[in-house]
Amino acid sequence: MDEYRQEIAKALQYAEHLKFDKTHPWHRNLVALYGALIEYSDSLVHLAANEKTVAIPVIFRSLLEAYVDFKNLAEDRGYGNHMEASYSKEWLRVLKHAEGGDNPYLAAIGGDAELTAQVQHHEERLAQLSQDGYPPLSHFSKFEKAGMVEEYRSIYNFVCSHSHNNIRSLVDRFIIINEQEDDFEMALFREQTEGEFDHYLSTGKHCLRNGSHNIHAVLETGHESEFPA
Repeated sequence: MDEYRQEIAKALQYAEHLKFDKTHPWHRNLVALYGALIEYSDSLVHLAANEKTVAIPVIFRSLLEAYVDFKNLAEDRGYGNHMEASYSKEWLRVLKHAEGGDNPYLAAIGGDAELTAQVQHHEERLAQLSQDGYPPLSHFSKFEKAGMVEEYRSIYNFVCSHSHNNIRSLVDRFIIINEQEDDFEMALFREQTEGEFDHYLSTGKHCLRNGSHNIHAVLETGHESEFPA
């Protein structure tokens, strides 16, 4: 954990050297995703240090997804178009529900005079991006593009189980099985065993280290050697 803390501190120290074009979507999204890697990393370390273990896999899932997007975007500027397509797709889901006027949580959006224009904008944008070969990508497609299919089919599957509260994760978090007595106990705030979450921390540290190396290389700060991949 101490090594991960040091990695975060070093990333923050050298972040002041990141100079980018604010008008360029590729730069903006790349730096924002790198910021996500830093902040998710900080949250992981804080949760582990304070034994708030139930949230660790959930935060790690978000970190891993951010790393996949970051890796793809760093290696291919065109990947940003897939991100834009996903952006419009998700807004359309909300806006079209708001058009119906029967969802109280979307009342403010449904009453917006510009709602119809917003829907049309995102429909046209999504259609154009898809026509140009940049449709929204599934999570699997993102991992596949990043060369991380094995991670998708293993560790990502497990952390998604925790995010969705599947039975597998509920058993893991709250049930202590006594095989000798053929019984079990339910436990809240179960004590973590030694090294139980080390794989999340070590993988998170690896993602942040690679992210730091790549962003300094891409933005040509000259400091990528400070983060040997």
